Amino acid sequence: TGKLYEDPSQSGTIYDSIQEYVHNALINVGYNYADVFRMKYTWLYTHDTENVTRVADGVMGSNNEDMTKYYLNWEERTLNVNQISGDFDYELFGNETNFRFGVELAQAELYQPNNYQYTFRNEGEPFLDNKVSNNIANNLESEDDLKAFYLKNKLHFDLLSEEDFIDIGVSMSTKDRESKQNKYFLKKQGAGTIVDDHEMTGTIEEIYDTYVRPDIPYEERSLVVSQLFTAADHYDAEVEETNVYLNTFIQPFEKIEFLLGARWVDFSQVVYQYEEDRTNPDMSQRRLIVRVPEELTVNDIYPSMSAKYIHNENNIFDVALSKTYIAPDLREFTGGEYYHPYEVATIVGNPDLVNTDIYNIDLKYSHYFSDIQYIKFGLFYKYLDKPIEDVMLPSSSLPIYSYDNADNAVLYGLEIDGRKDLSFINPSLKNYYLSGNISFTESEVTLREEQESTYSTNYRQLQGLSPIVVNVTLGYDIKKRSVALSYNKMGERIRKVGMIDDGDYYPDHYEDPAALLDFVWIERFRSGFTLDLKIGNILQEETTWTQGGRVTKEYKKPMTFSVGFSYEF
Repeated sequence: TGKLYEDPSQSGTIYDSIQEYVHNALINVGYNYADVFRMKYTWLYTHDTENVTRVADGVMGSNNEDMTKYYLNWEERTLNVNQISGDFDYELFGNETNFRFGVELAQAELYQPNNYQYTFRNEGEPFLDNKVSNNIANNLESEDDLKAFYLKNKLHFDLLSEEDFIDIGVSMSTKDRESKQNKYFLKKQGAGTIVDDHEMTGTIEEIYDTYVRPDIPYEERSLVVSQLFTAADHYDAEVEETNVYLNTFIQPFEKIEFLLGARWVDFSQVVYQYEEDRTNPDMSQRRLIVRVPEELTVNDIYPSMSAKYIHNENNIFDVALSKTYIAPDLREFTGGEYYHPYEVATIVGNPDLVNTDIYNIDLKYSHYFSDIQYIKFGLFYKYLDKPIEDVMLPSSSLPIYSYDNADNAVLYGLEIDGRKDLSFINPSLKNYYLSGNISFTESEVTLREEQESTYSTNYRQLQGLSPIVVNVTLGYDIKKRSVALSYNKMGERIRKVGMIDDGDYYPDHYEDPAALLDFVWIERFRSGFTLDLKIGNILQEETTWTQGGRVTKEYKKPMTFSVGFSYEF
């Protein structure tokens, strides 16, 4: 097995400063004709901006050098959604029938105008390190266009009861994405003979004012702009999905209900990767860029069935069986390389990913104290065919992350959730409530045979899954005011799957997430204004990463404060 040294060869501290700016707008316009025909138009606009300054200081890199890395990141995410939905009631063959329809047009944009990073080496007086690609500017623009619609028709028929119905529907959606990432860096000229790195001292602004920004003849320049991106940093994508479904509700007895359904899915995800035409028989053409499609398709029927036994109005038993799927994210499915948004690491996509099919069995018992007060106990079992996991790739320097499909995974466990007001303690506490849920999950992943020489652990828990998750909320709720104090804790989980590097076996990377305590106060005024006050991460606990039982990283996130205003008319 690979050796994990008790004394780390690399160590340091990462400092983050994060500012967030959020702008949201929502408009709903409704129309109702004789309570038979109803329509609604919704416009949603969000614009979220995140400004992150990150400083990584310590011993790092393939040569274990004392360095300070600076990351200056600005990211904007914009979502613009227009939706029209409606329904109308009519009779078909003398039976009550409801027809629903909806159309959606949406645009989403991701914009990183000029994320910048540079490195100083701390040997004596700190100097700008140009031995490696440094002074990197990264520009990323990604645009999504979504078009979708659905048609649904529910026909009530008196087969075994007045509640029986059959629901038929079709939905179609298309999404187009264009993603462009351009990376540049300042390249050292003249093999270091013009100006030695050790002479580039002072602040970054002073260095640029001396060696970059002045009008210096090209042949005398120490640093020149050079491209760092590859063709694979650009990609286009198309996603098309058609769903045709049929659901039937039958109530053969007063206390027993069945819901049977099936969904036919025709899904296609094509990523057009840009790459050099290395196989062109004409040698002179092999540097030309070609557009190569990578396609993932799903064409299958996904059935579902549920049964409910209503012992009485307070006690209900449910059992459900279903099959569904998850497709990899477009960025995960590309061969491009991009910087991790929160860590000092690089992410590489995997165009060989396939979709995950999930088979579910759920058993649940529910006891209702009232319509909104309850306690539920559930058992679940899931079989995942080709689950996608976060993995690491061999690297002599900073971490490189990627994704891969395991062969299968089995999950099973227990979940308890509920909500109860506190009037049973004292009637004056009827507007106070306690709610929450807790889940216990066991899992086991089986690798594909060819992965056993790549990843160091088999028959282990599923990456990213916490065996225990706890959520508890103590709240106060009246018409004009909502106050909640929420606690969340997730158990230790595998952060990245361990790898085999040059014959050495390295164990899985684990994460023990910090417990979170958040406070929310929402005040509603008669004028239509709403004031939101949120205080996040009150506990400011540490998140700990370990490998082989040894701590590899500890960090804590700051307490956050936000105030929001909204107006409803």
